[in-house]
Amino acid sequence: MLIGRRQELTRLREAILARQSLLVFGMAGMGKTALLAEALSGLPPDIRRMCLVCTAHENPRAIWRQLIRSLAEVDDPEVMLRVKLEGRGTISLERWVRKQSSLRLRGILRRAMHRGTYWVFLDTTAPLPDGVYSLLQDWVWSRRTPVILLGRGATERDLGKIARLFWHSGMLLELLPMPAPDQKVVLEHSIGRLNLSAMADDEFRDFILKRAAGLPGAVVRLCELASQSVYQWGGHIKLHTLAVDFLMQWADEPRCLRQGNPNA
Repeated sequence: MLIGRRQELTRLREAILARQSLLVFGMAGMGKTALLAEALSGLPPDIRRMCLVCTAHENPRAIWRQLIRSLAEVDDPEVMLRVKLEGRGTISLERWVRKQSSLRLRGILRRAMHRGTYWVFLDTTAPLPDGVYSLLQDWVWSRRTPVILLGRGATERDLGKIARLFWHSGMLLELLPMPAPDQKVVLEHSIGRLNLSAMADDEFRDFILKRAAGLPGAVVRLCELASQSVYQWGGHIKLHTLAVDFLMQWADEPRCLRQGNPNA
């Protein structure tokens, strides 16, 4: 259920349908992954099938492997031919992928993307390694294969060198903190979904909204923690323990979360 991001959702869907590359960025907990999931779910089936989604949290070779697997899922002729010729019918796709060098995988991806029939989506939590830059540069600047990159942060230092590929404002979509009314809707939805209504008094609600600082992902995570028995006692939620554990788990939270100040 996507709440409070209709304008951003429209922008993302428009970029996908127009085959435009786009950098979707914002701090951890802004809802980038949820936004992408909602956008993909509303696409026509023939387009959705050609969307290659990669959680790019590892080294370049791991990213290439993910993309190759996605190509195999849609029976890409370049990938399937290589597996057939080199595996001779006796080797699984996974074993074949793992035997390939990073250079070989990159070459296969270049040839597969040359036809211009795919979309590439990279969901990142840290700057991508420089080894990914040249291939993405080819796809973004050639306009043959659109790249939708979900990046954590707001500056090139946060996002890495890859941010340079999205060089004008039309290629940027920033997710900002949610307005208070939308935050409350997310909170009430989470309270109902996680059966917290009996314990969610006004103090709990105020605590969640203050700690989350406008980040829908933080609202959801705090409620998920609160639903665990370890944070409950005598029909109430142990807010101090919840606050401490949340800050320990939310490793990349913005400064306003660490200080508990939603207006920072």
